[in-house]
Amino acid sequence: MRAVLLIAGLAAFGAAALLLAGCQQDPVSPPVLKITEHAEAANPNAGLSSERFIGDAPRVEVTGYPDRPRFYALARTPAIEKFPCTRCHTMPLEKMRTAAGAPRRAHWDVTLEHAPAAVMTCATCHSPEAPNSLRTLQQQPVDFDHSYQVCAQCHNRQASDWSAGAHGKRVGGWAPPRVVYPCAQCHNPHHPRWETRWPAVGGRQQ
Repeated sequence: MRAVLLIAGLAAFGAAALLLAGCQQDPVSPPVLKITEHAEAANPNAGLSSERFIGDAPRVEVTGYPDRPRFYALARTPAIEKFPCTRCHTMPLEKMRTAAGAPRRAHWDVTLEHAPAAVMTCATCHSPEAPNSLRTLQQQPVDFDHSYQVCAQCHNRQASDWSAGAHGKRVGGWAPPRVVYPCAQCHNPHHPRWETRWPAVGGRQQ
């Protein structure tokens, strides 16, 4: 009887030793190289793309937001009917002004209702000496296609939301590349506040 118990005890001890030895072995895991190859593999979005919905819409890469993933804004200059401005602005503004009572030229219908006159004039954003571009408050030129940089100087909270995707409209879809409307696509820069309007209700005339 003692021999049987001794043999059983030795068998149990051997099984426990094997179990402990197995627990001490390194767990099986994929090689680091394989993990790296998977992380850097092409097509990280499973083949999803909004390119076919964006079409040939001209776009520019948005700059000034290094903490955001790369994204693009629709270009503005193709939508400006008389761009470049120097097609008409061939001399200083003082020489282009018409006499009192004479027929008005271009921009006669533009009324600046963006900020009080003591804060903002046309020359706040437009440079009389360089009409083909905008300018910052520090007199630095800004391309019309990057006009959001001018808006962001004062509307920094909205610009931050816009860069993060919480403000404005996206073109195409949610799959990359991310292309968004620039500020002036939705807001008239001379009168940016939207008029009060009724919410749209399907099948009902306002």
